Amino acid sequence: MRFTISTIITFVSLGFLALAHPGDDHDGSDMLTPSELAARELAADHRAELVRNCGPQIAAFEADRRAKRNAMMKRATATDTAAAPKYSTIQNTTCVTAPEVTEGPYYINNEFYRTDLRETQPGVKLVLDIGVMDTRTCTPLPAALVELWACNATGAYGGFTTSSRLSDKFTWLRGGSETNANGVVELTTVYPGFYTGRTIHIHTMIHTGWTKSANGTIVSKSGSLRHIGQLFFKETLNDQVVALSPYTSTNQRRTLNTQDGIYAQQNSRGFNGVVATELLGSTVSGGIL
Repeated sequence: MRFTISTIITFVSLGFLALAHPGDDHDGSDMLTPSELAARELAADHRAELVRNCGPQIAAFEADRRAKRNAMMKRATATDTAAAPKYSTIQNTTCVTAPEVTEGPYYINNEFYRTDLRETQPGVKLVLDIGVMDTRTCTPLPAALVELWACNATGAYGGFTTSSRLSDKFTWLRGGSETNANGVVELTTVYPGFYTGRTIHIHTMIHTGWTKSANGTIVSKSGSLRHIGQLFFKETLNDQVVALSPYTSTNQRRTLNTQDGIYAQQNSRGFNGVVATELLGSTVSGGIL
């Protein structure tokens, strides 16, 4: 069974707070000092306030994109018109990610600039419509690079498929592209599987002022890193996906959202790292928004 999941996410950039770019060897295990922890919490509180101030703009942004995606997924005729926006106010399900969540040990610099990250990886096709908004102005942010990486259906990361660190050159399920004039980018990947100790998730970074190499790769150290985050999915959707092949071909022990410490961190202080999805038709095969 194969089906496409199409969803909409909003990342809210924190007023262009400059963040240090992660080093090549950062593994996410660093202990924060009391002052660093206090600064992080202050930034999170400030960001939550900014997000609330941009509530009407985020709601309009989401509703417009949902309507456009709905219209695109339907079989259009010459007399079809775009569906009216479903939401007129911001929803609790809007995915607004918290700042400075660890990028984990599997980030690799200088991956490909592209919109389709799948290569030949099997699994459920996942289409992510991602919007980026600047909370200083409550307007969409164009030309922001949205970078994603995740494990495959059986819990392995490209570049880390054996015990030796960086022992292969696989590039699947990694890369990114820039937002358009409306602050939106569409990226296609594979719904991730799971591995022992972590729930199902996708990593993301957002960069501004970035550059691209002549060979088509992102220059990771260029520009400014504006956001590090992780995306999660509802367990009811996870259950449906992991019941399919090739997700069943793993010996990894599954960790649920409620058992994952980073999930708790990403969904604290009023933020929501869970991607909101809904059926566009009467069944899953009709697409999920």
